[in-house]
Amino acid sequence: MARLVTIFFIAFGTTLGGALFAGLAAVLTRQAPYELMKEVARDLKMWAVIAAVGGTFAALRGIEEGFLGGQPSSLVKQLFYLASALLGAQAAAAVLLAALGARDG
Repeated sequence: MARLVTIFFIAFGTTLGGALFAGLAAVLTRQAPYELMKEVARDLKMWAVIAAVGGTFAALRGIEEGFLGGQPSSLVKQLFYLASALLGAQAAAAVLLAALGARDG
């Protein structure tokens, strides 16, 4: 359970932090921070998932063990990790878009 929560918040922080720093960069370079933050939050979600599960190879290895190795518990565990990371990244993007007042997700 602790690993699921950790993965959730790694994905959450990666998405939210990346978007906030992109907004700061936009201000420093005299661009529109609102638009850049929305774009970066949407684009970072998948990268945040990859970072949160520790890279794609570990997750793929666990899924492979579940399918080919006859270890369904490994497969289920990896699927829960991926779901937790996806939820964390999506929650961060939703929080940011809500704070920015964006209507589309």
